[in-house]
Parts: sequence; structure tokens; C-alpha cells
Amino acid sequence: MKEHLWIASRRQRLSAMLHLPEGFKPGTPLLVLCHGFTGNKVGYNHLTLNLANFLEKAGYGVLRFDYIGSGDSDGDFATDTSITGWQEDLTNVLQWVDGQDQFATSPVVLYGHSLGGLVVLTHEDQIERVMGRIVFAPVTKPVANFQERIIGPELWQKSLRGEKIENFFDRGFTLYSQFVKGLATQDYDPISAASRLTTPLLIIHGTADVVVPLAGSQELYEQYQAPKEFVVTEFDHGATGKQAEFQQLIGRRLAGLLADAVPVAV
Repeated sequence: MKEHLWIASRRQRLSAMLHLPEGFKPGTPLLVLCHGFTGNKVGYNHLTLNLANFLEKAGYGVLRFDYIGSGDSDGDFATDTSITGWQEDLTNVLQWVDGQDQFATSPVVLYGHSLGGLVVLTHEDQIERVMGRIVFAPVTKPVANFQERIIGPELWQKSLRGEKIENFFDRGFTLYSQFVKGLATQDYDPISAASRLTTPLLIIHGTADVVVPLAGSQELYEQYQAPKEFVVTEFDHGATGKQAEFQQLIGRRLAGLLADAVPVAV
């Protein structure tokens, strides 16, 4: 079963899609999927949508959503995109989950891709039922990642000068300077933040990723103090041509991830 939802955040509305498996029962785990920079709840090549459908068929609940300014949500990408804004959006999504009787006993697993991985790693859990995290190609060095690879040094410097930047990724995005200035002036350190977490963590990163360096995930794994697993694959940044393998990898590891946190019948 799939249901479209609107969730309030930042005085606007997040567009979200809820997937529930047939015969959904109280206590069924729920995964909350966080997309990356310039992404949406469908995902590049339908990566996020296909993962949600796979997990739904495997018996899990899934909630995928667009940040304010992204996808079908209210707002404007150019002005509403920021790490602090995305963190607030995730907080509001989890508060919505916490207010739903059908999820009252469901363990929650947070999944983040790329910059969504940073949001998942730096988010301070406000509901006790966050029992695990999965990050795929997470941004762990945001200033270096964005300056050197994601938008490049020329657009980075242009944005620091207060100018808007556009047409990065060869796509029609426009972004005002507050995003880059926020990265440059605020200490977003997912590796340090994650070292204080107690939830089990699954890290997935591919050797063919030319967007976010694999080395950051290696450092994250080494610094993480709770139960953890690091899976190095041949994926590129979006598991292009290997989505079935990507889905099966998560499916195989998910029960173990939850077992490390709390006994759950899946």
C-alpha cells in the first residue's frame, strides 16, 4: 500500500510517500529515506523509489520524502536548501512518525544517500525508536567534497562572493550563496557527530564513486564506536546498473542491523 502525505516543516509542506507492506502489523520496522543534494524522494534513475518498493515487498514500512525546496515539496531549491533546514525537515518527519499510533512500537531506521547521509549522521535523535542507520556514499567532509568535486572550486568561490550559482551537474539548478556560506562557516562534522551515536550503522560505498571519496567512509567506520559494518562495493555514486545488487545488500544486512539494536521479529 502506498499513500501520499503532506508533513509540516519550516512553515511549509513536505511531500512524502508512505509504503506499507501487506498485512502490516504493529512493531514492523519503518525505514525513513533521506535523499541527497539536488535529489528527491524518487532518486536518480529511481534509486530511492526502487529501494522503497523492494523493502515494502520484503515486509518493511518505508517513508520517503522531499526536503523543503526539493521534489514535490513546497519551497524553492535556490533559497530553502541548507543543512540546518534539512536537519529540521528530518526532525519534523520523525515527529510525524512518533505521533502515528500505527508506528507506536515500530523500530525506526534512518537511511541517507550522499548529503542525506550527512543529515542522518548529524541528526540528534528525538525519538527513542531510532534503532539504526544506513548511509550510502555519505558526505563526510562537506567543505572539501563540495569545493573539490560536487560543485567545483570555481562555483564554490563564486558563491562565497555572494553570487548565485546555476547549471551545476549540467542540470538547471540555481542556488543562492547561503548554502555554501553555511558549509564554510558552520562546523558540520558528521564523523565527529557520529562518534557519539549508539545506534548500529551500515556504511555502503563504491570504488567507482567519483563524486564523494571512499576515504571519508573508511574514516567514519574507524571512528564509529557502536556496532558497525562497512561494505565496499564496485558501485558508482548512484549504483548505476547495479540497483538490484544494492537492494539485496541492504535487505541482507537489515535484519542483522536491527538485531544489534533490539530483538525484532521481521
